[in-house]
Amino acid sequence: MTRPASAKPLLDAETIEFITRRVSMAIAGRNADNVPSSARGCGCRVAADGRLVTVFVARPQTAALLRDIEANGAIAVVFSRPTTHRTMQFKGCNAQVLPLAPGDVQLVTAFTGSFVVELAPLGHAAPFVHAVLGARPEDLAAIAFTPSDGFAQTPGPGAGAPLPGRRA
Repeated sequence: MTRPASAKPLLDAETIEFITRRVSMAIAGRNADNVPSSARGCGCRVAADGRLVTVFVARPQTAALLRDIEANGAIAVVFSRPTTHRTMQFKGCNAQVLPLAPGDVQLVTAFTGSFVVELAPLGHAAPFVHAVLGARPEDLAAIAFTPSDGFAQTPGPGAGAPLPGRRA
């Protein structure tokens, strides 16, 4: 279900700050037979009004996911901060694979740098993060979607609950 244009955006300023740096991103789609596809995200941009989320992936590792997104637009993205395990999930049904916008390569570079900072206390050095998230600029793809549902996924008694003010 698509949220009406007049509906309040799912993402407030604090949520936008959380999902755009220092998080691990798991992006999932599905094909017509409901067989899942997934990829690791390497950056996130959110429109100023909080209505459109764009996640970035490396094309060589994400062919199935990109094909599924292009076929049906279904997407789920999990954002998790490794040092705290704080986790949120957003779903959408209108995802599109789009060309990169000006500044997106720099955004992905900055995102990777923030993830290096996040993982350092856990014993993971910069080369590890760059190996996991690294992508040549020409290999990056942007996937944009309007979140229709949001869920708290932090382990514990509230896991799976709709985020405050969010439809479920």
